[in-house]
Amino acid sequence: MIQVCYNNINYRDDDSEANNLTVKYEKEKTMEINLLKEILNHEVDSAATIVTHSNNQPHISNTWNSFITLTEDEKLLIPVGGMNLTEKNLLENDDVLLSISNRVVAGKNFPGTGVVIEGKAYIRTSGNEFDLVKKQFSWIRGALVVEIQSIKQTI
Repeated sequence: MIQVCYNNINYRDDDSEANNLTVKYEKEKTMEINLLKEILNHEVDSAATIVTHSNNQPHISNTWNSFITLTEDEKLLIPVGGMNLTEKNLLENDDVLLSISNRVVAGKNFPGTGVVIEGKAYIRTSGNEFDLVKKQFSWIRGALVVEIQSIKQTI
């Protein structure tokens, strides 16, 4: 028995429809990850937006695309200097949204593209993830770790 969730529809089937959806999902996920890599690695830097919320109050922090590392296991690592309210919010609610874009990378129809990432996040102040970010940014007090749940190209 195969179970697949695609476009918020759960499929549970023994036939090839579920297998085809699994292949399609994996292909789209790979395309979105590759687009994210291209945005993050492009020489033209852009701002990235991090949205957290607590008690029905959203909070926005920003960083630079060039500060974000995508790990082999598809986590985002982001240096934390301030982000005090972001940290407080994550202790209460680990849901996070990120908007990451670049005005030069090819989009759907023209130059410029962006993605919205949904994930779960936490801040590390020690350990491997922290050490990896600290090597690049000596000024950090922590590393924001985002476990990606979905990526969607927006433009």
